[in-house]
Amino acid sequence: MIVGVVGIAVPIYANMLGATLFIVGLIGSAGGLIYSFMPLVSGVLCDKVGRKIFISTSLLSYGLSCFLYSLIEEPLMLIPIKILEWTSIAAFWPAVESLIADSAHTRLEDALKRFNISWGSAMIIGPLLGGVLISEFSIKIPFVFSMFIALIFGTLSILLIKEPEKALNGEEPQKGSLGRNGEDSGGSIVTVLATIFLFSSINGIIISLFQSYATDLGIPAFEIGVITFALSAARTITFYQANRIEARIKKPGMLIVGSLALGFASLIAFSSNSTPLFLVCFLIFGFGAGISYAASITLVLRWRKSSRGSAAGSFESLIGVGYFLGPLIGGYLSEFAGNAPYIYGFFLSLTVLIIQLRHRHGFHD
Repeated sequence: MIVGVVGIAVPIYANMLGATLFIVGLIGSAGGLIYSFMPLVSGVLCDKVGRKIFISTSLLSYGLSCFLYSLIEEPLMLIPIKILEWTSIAAFWPAVESLIADSAHTRLEDALKRFNISWGSAMIIGPLLGGVLISEFSIKIPFVFSMFIALIFGTLSILLIKEPEKALNGEEPQKGSLGRNGEDSGGSIVTVLATIFLFSSINGIIISLFQSYATDLGIPAFEIGVITFALSAARTITFYQANRIEARIKKPGMLIVGSLALGFASLIAFSSNSTPLFLVCFLIFGFGAGISYAASITLVLRWRKSSRGSAAGSFESLIGVGYFLGPLIGGYLSEFAGNAPYIYGFFLSLTVLIIQLRHRHGFHD
């Protein structure tokens, strides 16, 4: 939630300090660049030293970054603080994902469903809360609010989190065993990694470029907010229904349906120029991203049960790569046409779909 609060406040604060759009972009890309490799590093380390220390330290350091944001008066100084902020985030996610998986007394899918609903709901609430705090109080209040929340939960995590000595789940596939009988594990791993890159790249394009593109089309800011809200809401509802969907089509089917949805939504976005059409395609974007994420994270955490921190770190780092390259490629294509990033999203979806169909029989599901 507080990532959502700070996420909306930083670019607005940078603009108020006189930053150009180029500097605002640099600030955002600094976080994306850090997140493309730091989760993997922190995931490997949390396997060695434990999850709890990473969760507590990351929350406390996130609180520090919020405190420093509130002191800054020069826009360029936001860049090193953004690096600290996203280093904290990169330490938090692999540790909390692997701890949830290790501590699950029920099926891994059930534990991750609650986890996904939790952060999915928070990503709806956070930006809305940040906007209210800025509008009703001042631009620095979101940083002060987030600092206190991070410090409180950082302290509580030290006192309350109990880390199991080993995973509590039942028998699950070991490292490198995504494939059935080991026959196609390499292809299955490639399929999952391609899926992660797909949904993170498209999400990165939407988050970074859609607001500007929609504004150029004459869509009011409030309607842009409703459209982006629809994506988060559809994704969270999909998380809630993920187990039912899996019961019908299994995890390989979830990956395939996710790619189909993301490709179809990209095609609609490419030809859209009105709020109703964008609302429809963003609902489909949310469904496609949600179903792809839910299946991918479960498969990755099962793939390396003995080193789940590393697995979660790899998962989050690849998301970071998608969030970095998606806007980079999409931004370049936008120089030719504002809707060009979405045709790129369509062809990327088609490519990943071909990979998924080729290796769909190689999963242990």
